[in-house]
Amino acid sequence: MKKFILTFLSAVFLFAQHGTTNDPDLKLYLKGKYKKSFEGFEKRCKKNDSYACGMVGYMYNKGIGTKKDLNKAVSFYKKGCKLNDADSCTLLAYYYYKGNIVKQDTNKAVLLLKKACKLGNKSACNYLKQFK
Repeated sequence: MKKFILTFLSAVFLFAQHGTTNDPDLKLYLKGKYKKSFEGFEKRCKKNDSYACGMVGYMYNKGIGTKKDLNKAVSFYKKGCKLNDADSCTLLAYYYYKGNIVKQDTNKAVLLLKKACKLGNKSACNYLKQFK
């Protein structure tokens, strides 16, 4: 499972739009304007844009456009998941599965993967098969 999730972490947000995007903040990110991209996503997350919350979490997770902060990453993944962003739920499941930043809880990880799968994240559906 770890190998699958780590691969997912690397690609999920950047190619969520299949390599093309109309998202202005993602365009900034892809052009290497990380600080501006981060600021834009953060502003949108404050307005409950679930995708933007996931991107803020990702950028905190990797230290892109901001200082790396795994606690903040988890916080933004939680918000994104609560707002029904499937990718945020999947990434949050990884933290619960590994016990990173949050207390390890495989049952919670499975519940988050189920939610992400229902929201259309095929990777989450595939990860769930490993728990059966």
